Amino acid sequence: MFTEAGEYPIIIIRKPVRRVRMRVMADGTVRVTAPRGFDVSEFIAANKDWIASRHTEMDHVVGADIAAPDQMLVSGTWYTVQTGDRCHINHADQIITAFDPLSLRQHLTDEFRALINASITARAEEMEVSFGRCAIRMQKTRWGSCSSPGNLKMSLKVYALPPHLIDYIGVHELAHRKVLNHSRAFWSEVALHYPAYKSAEKDLRRYWIIIERNRWWNAIQNAKGGK
Repeated sequence: MFTEAGEYPIIIIRKPVRRVRMRVMADGTVRVTAPRGFDVSEFIAANKDWIASRHTEMDHVVGADIAAPDQMLVSGTWYTVQTGDRCHINHADQIITAFDPLSLRQHLTDEFRALINASITARAEEMEVSFGRCAIRMQKTRWGSCSSPGNLKMSLKVYALPPHLIDYIGVHELAHRKVLNHSRAFWSEVALHYPAYKSAEKDLRRYWIIIERNRWWNAIQNAKGGK
């Protein structure tokens, strides 16, 4: 269920849980999971200061890097989006011509597939690992993943990131070919090939908020037919 409470969008999810849970999402939405019959309105009112503090904290993380309504982040650069009868990206002038969000997503997917496959192939050779298929998906909660057989999934949102972070995500997922969990051994493997990984992880948290708040990336994610 979706409703509005004050200045914050509120999503209320009713489940047979013992305790109410509340999260402020990167896009500013307040998500509340509560049992049936629980007075969510009173709970939100009692926690309004906490909600405001979480919004302030995320605003601080993002800083002044806020997009205009017609802008979209690609490879760490703000592009201007305009309507046209076909999809085209002018990288020299940072202009995206889009017919609709669905066709734009497909166009971006095709571009990003070539870029990420070249990057991962080069890194895999350097790291002395192999990988199977690299699929591009519109994942909602993660940048990428690596299965035990060695197949990779990359979120199309990775294409919004600057090149050094695209590279880092490739290294991160390929490191799972040697260590499938996030143990100390895994991070040691990551550090061998990307020493500044702690700084990269911090940057990723910032970009996640920026992307989740961006009108065009949200339109692409919510376009009918998305995965």
